Order: sequence, then structure tokens, then C-alpha cells
Amino acid sequence: MANVKINNDFGTVNGYMVKHSQYSAMFDKALTQLKRTTVDRIPELNALIKLISETFDCPMTVLSLNDDDQENSPQLFISSVGLCETSIDSPDSFCRYIYTNKSMVIVEDAQSDPRSCNSPFIIEKKTQFCAGCPISLDGEMIIGALSIFDDRRRSFGEADQFRLKAFAQVVEGLLRSNLNWLQAKLAFEQVESARVLLERKSALFDELATASGVGGWEFDIESNELVWTQQTREIVGVGPDFVPTMESGFSYFAPEAREIIEDTVNKALVTDGIWASELPFINAQGKHMWVKTTGQGMYKDGKLYRLIGSFQDVSERKLIEQKMSENERLMQAKNNELSAIVNHIPQGVAVYDSRGLLKYWNSQYIDVYKKNTSQVQVRNSFREFLRTRFEREETIEQPDDVLEQMYNAFDLGQPLRKIYHLKTGQIVEALYNQLPDKGWICTSEDITAQEKSREKIQHAAHHDTLTGLANRTQFNQYVEKLTKHTQEANQHHMLMLIDLDYFKDVNDHYGHSAGDAVLKDVAVRLKSSVRETDLVCRFGGDEFAILLTGNHNITHVAQEMAERIVNSICEPFDIGGKEIHIGVSIGVSWIDEEDKELNEALKRADLALYQTKTHGRNGFKFYQEDMTEDNSFKDDK
Repeated sequence: MANVKINNDFGTVNGYMVKHSQYSAMFDKALTQLKRTTVDRIPELNALIKLISETFDCPMTVLSLNDDDQENSPQLFISSVGLCETSIDSPDSFCRYIYTNKSMVIVEDAQSDPRSCNSPFIIEKKTQFCAGCPISLDGEMIIGALSIFDDRRRSFGEADQFRLKAFAQVVEGLLRSNLNWLQAKLAFEQVESARVLLERKSALFDELATASGVGGWEFDIESNELVWTQQTREIVGVGPDFVPTMESGFSYFAPEAREIIEDTVNKALVTDGIWASELPFINAQGKHMWVKTTGQGMYKDGKLYRLIGSFQDVSERKLIEQKMSENERLMQAKNNELSAIVNHIPQGVAVYDSRGLLKYWNSQYIDVYKKNTSQVQVRNSFREFLRTRFEREETIEQPDDVLEQMYNAFDLGQPLRKIYHLKTGQIVEALYNQLPDKGWICTSEDITAQEKSREKIQHAAHHDTLTGLANRTQFNQYVEKLTKHTQEANQHHMLMLIDLDYFKDVNDHYGHSAGDAVLKDVAVRLKSSVRETDLVCRFGGDEFAILLTGNHNITHVAQEMAERIVNSICEPFDIGGKEIHIGVSIGVSWIDEEDKELNEALKRADLALYQTKTHGRNGFKFYQEDMTEDNSFKDDK
């Protein structure tokens, strides 16, 4: 039999052997499949592109990948919003410009900018603004671009650029995950094919250095005579009178094994090799078993004259091996499944044993805490991990405090949630859950972007979008605390209602943009006229309010503040080179402790404001008990 050559140029994929030379081809093949992936195949990516479009309020958003396999390398739209096209092959496309430029590109006037004005896509869609980030899977090779388009001109500040880059990183992560899945699928198919071929060769040409076994046999080439030992006869299940032949010996092998054993022996007759085979066997008593048969050629004067070998019942060992193999296969499958799940989880995952030593982790865990792969090893101590972060001032959390909080939560059968504010500016959320073996699993996620976004949303919900002043929502929340604060701190409060005089003329004569500019300047002047402890609000239109807090001299403070505001607003406004004059009317009222919802105070301040307007405007009045509303008065602003 011929010797089987073992090639050392192999690696492993999921426990199977794969040539290193196949890696690059496998990556290229997977990348080609990824570029031709439809949105239906990656629904998370489609949802993300929709979110990007909504975030930037752009009617068109597209993720394009460069198809290097075709002439002119068209840009393939694998996910988009607001577009029906699936690709564009123009060399002047904006996506291609980002791809070749390898950096973020922002064009605020797309119709005239040389980077975009020649693009048929830009011209056809009448695009006025476009911006995009390159997409890379390894930080070096650019494979496409994430682009947004708008039919109106707009600016794109640092915060917008940061968000677009962050979205591009998320897109890259999704693409890498799908690319890894495609590579794993291709690798499994290739390795499975190699495994099947290897098993066939092993079954046909498995060899031993020497013949051994329980039963023995000998075949004389010249006389064509086969001899079995007693042990062999017992395995085959025949008596001492049975005369064996090569044909009868083959007949006891299971049907699927006969061709194999016949081929093995026939090859031995024309070669000088040693063979060994383990094959299914059905003996003369109908017992199913596995046997191991080995053989070796004997030579005289360079001529093969007989074959000798052994015959052994290996059924029990075979059964054990099969069970072990199946258990190993199931365990490997579970490990592969767990590994695939952990590595595809977007959060960082680390598993610690009951002694607090690291057992498993994924790459996202390393990325979240900005660690080097060499710094994260099996059996790393969790306490040492916390101590290192504290000593490097990455966090202010004391290691022992974190451990105590964690074990206290575990004793109550609860997880522990921690928010770490790192020195780098990152905000990391960590969730610790105890495992049945008294170890724990830690999932960590960088929530910096979410927290900043939440802060911006919170700010927008409580501030006027035009002036940046507090809005009615914040005003109402502030009012809810007045009574309690007044009782606890023995403080007094006053309310000013402010209405701009002749502001309607500004909008009528100069336009709403000039009116908006005046409102912004008014907000600045109001803020400069009050103290840090006072709350300035815009109710809407040209109506403002101020809540003042103080002690027994609050009335004097309010009077001085009203005078400053009147004098400040009377100063001319320079809007676009035009000098604009307006006035201001103010009504002032005290706030009683029983004014829990401030309704009565608002009514009193409104009556005082009304009296200011009826008596010539451009001034202020404090509420008096005898003030009533004159229904004949009409406000013309």
C-alpha cells in the first residue's frame, strides 16, 4: 500500500483542518457575497440606515459598497432610504469620491462644488447637500461609503460629523459580523468536504506498523489457501470443520464494507504495504460487530508469497469511541454555538469563575475598556482589573467597593448595574449577573453616545429652540418646587410677565427672520439683566416670564430688575445693518405660598402687564388690589 503524506501547511477552523492559502480566497469570496447581499438578508442594517436618515432629517441615505469585480467598479447600494436605485456606475459619483478620498467628505453646495457637481445622481436628484464617511472592515482597506443627501442646503457641524462617524462604525460592525458569518459558512462547507474525504481515505488506507490482534490468519498466494486461528473462527462464529476462503471471509463483512475489504486485500497482492481496517461485520450467528483486520505481505527472493494478519473484535471499543465522538461533537457544536453567540453580541462579555478569575471574553469586551489583547488573558483577576483601572485614574470606583456592592446584590438574588464615567470621557454601563457555579458574567456597553443624546433630548424638552431660554415645561416644573422650597428656606418669589411692544411691526416690515433675530437678542439682554438664581422663560411669540427668588427685599430687587430690562430693551437692535426699535411692557406680582399652581399669580401679573400697556407701554407696574381689566383695550403689539 502507498504511504499517505501528511502536509503541515494547515490551520484549523471550528476544529477542522484548512490550508492557510485558502484564507485569503475565502475572505474574498465572502466579501463578494456580502457586496451582493440584499437588505432582506441584513434587516438590522436596513433599520440602522432608516435611523440614520431620521437622525439627520435627510430624505436620502445610502450604504454603498465598491464592486471591484466589475469594470469601472460600480457602487452597489446594499441598503438605502429614499432611493429606488440598487447601484450606480458613474466614475463621478459622490460615493466613489468618498471611496477614493478615504475620508469624510462634506459638501454644503452640491450643485456647484467640483467634488459633486458632475455626478449624474446629484444632478438628477437636485441634491443641495451631501456628506459621507468611508466604510472599512479592517481600518485600512476602504470598501464603500455611508452617505446622506438633502434637497436643501445645510451646515454640518462637529456634532453632526461625530454622529455620522459613529453611525459608520456601527455599520462597519454589522458588516464585519455578516462577513464573519459568511466566512464561517464557507469555511465549514470547505472543511466538511475535506473531512468526509479524509474519513474515506482513513477507512480505506488506515495502516499499522506491525500486525497484531486476537485472531490470526494466513493466506498462501500459490495454493490460494486461507487459514484461520481458533480465535478468528470464534469471532466469525464458525466451527472447526468450516473451510474458509477469501470469498467466504469477505461475505461476512457488512454490505457497505465488502468493497472496502476486497479492495484492501487486492491492493496488498500487488504492493508491499501493511494495512489495517476496522469495518462493520456480521458473523455466521448474525451478530453485528466491528472488527479490526490487519495484514502484511511476506516476500521470498523479492517475490510476494503469502499474506499474514490479525483479526480482532473491537465492537466494545468502537461503541465507546462512537459515544465519545458524538459527545465531543455535541460539545464542540455547543462551544462553537456559544462562541458564535458571544462574539456576535454587540456588548462586551466576560465570564469569571467563583474565584473571580477570567474564563471567557469576546473582542467587544476588550474594545469597550480600551484594553490591549495582551492585557486580557485567561485567569486574569477581576479585582486586579478593577485595581488597575483605579490606579490609572481611569475611574474613581474603589475595587473593594465594587466587589462589596456586587456580592451584596448577589446575596439578594439580584444583578448589579454600574455606570462608569471613565477618564477618557467614555460612559460604560456594566451589568453583573451571578452564575449557578457562583461565578458571574459581566456585560459591558459603551453608552456614551446614548447618554449624550439623552442629555440633548432632555435639554431640548426643557428649553426654547429659538432662544435657548427655559420653556413652559421647565417653568411648570420649577413652579412645582416653589411652595416646598419657600417653606424650607423661608424664601419669597415674584413673577414677571414680559410682553414686547410693537414687535408685530418688526415681522411685518422686516420679515420673520429679522423678528427671530430680535427675539434672540432680547433673550440675551434678559439673561444679562437677571441674577444666576432667577429663571428666564419664553412662553411663546414675544411673551416672556421671569421667576425671582429672594428674601424680604425681593420687591426692591424686582423693581431694579424691571428698570434694567426696560432700559435694555429700549436700546436699538442692529439686525442685518438695520436699526430696529421696540419697547417692553412688564407686569409684576408676588407669589403666595398657597399659589401651588401659580394660576393666581399669573392672573395678577397679567393684570399688571395689562395696566402697563394701557398707560403708555414701555414700562412696568406692580400688581395692586384695585387693578381690573379694561375690555375696550386691544393689544396691537
